[in-house]
Amino acid sequence: MIPEFNLMPIRQGDTYVLPLSFWEDECETTAMDVTTDVFKLMAKNSAGVTQFTWDNAAFVVGEPNERTVTLSAATTADYTAGEYKYDLQVTTATGTYTWMQGYIQVQSQITS
Repeated sequence: MIPEFNLMPIRQGDTYVLPLSFWEDECETTAMDVTTDVFKLMAKNSAGVTQFTWDNAAFVVGEPNERTVTLSAATTADYTAGEYKYDLQVTTATGTYTWMQGYIQVQSQITS
């Protein structure tokens, strides 16, 4: 079973940056090379309707074990406020796996 990992909330109209790093071990001593892996995150509401999807292009490679998602303020302004269930699927050389799942909240913009 994959444990739940809730992501940082997204505030409508703000730039959102989500850095991710991947390790072979719990002590984070051996980096996992994810440079050729294909990432996809999908978030759905409680009725199962897709609210947003981040395809592989959104996951920018940094170090071999790092990917960073950066969303512009214009992009997050279009997101609907609410709490959504998400999962992150990664396709590696050996198959497609769900590496993360949990909740992500989109918060209403107050200042415009």
